[in-house]
Amino acid sequence: MFVLSSVILLTGAVYAEVENANPPHCTNVTKGTDYVYHYRFDYPVAYIHPGVKEVYQPGLYCTNPPAVAVASTIVCDWAAPPQVQFTLGDDYMHVVRQDPTGQFAGNAVIWTYQLCSHNHLLPEPYTSKKLNITRVDGL
Repeated sequence: MFVLSSVILLTGAVYAEVENANPPHCTNVTKGTDYVYHYRFDYPVAYIHPGVKEVYQPGLYCTNPPAVAVASTIVCDWAAPPQVQFTLGDDYMHVVRQDPTGQFAGNAVIWTYQLCSHNHLLPEPYTSKKLNITRVDGL
């Protein structure tokens, strides 16, 4: 019984370590304007589930009104750097995973922030995600 418990605990620890590891292939996209900004919107980390090739990440709240000073995202995946497309003023981001095997194994990870001129949020249910909004003041 003791040996079996040790094997289960060890397997669980290895699984947890792999799940917390970040994928090695990343795409970093940053776009900016000369708008003055006062707030930084840090979005919750988002994941693309295994087997899923592409997603639209909705709810970039700095678009109401569309006065985005800077929008930046890093998307990391296991097989190759993903394609990431967004235009300042859009309210979503499009991510396409690249995997020659077609497996799209593991979670891809998305980190996103925007520097905004305001802190106005869209009404529920759009703001159900837990945003971290920080006053930063910049030029």
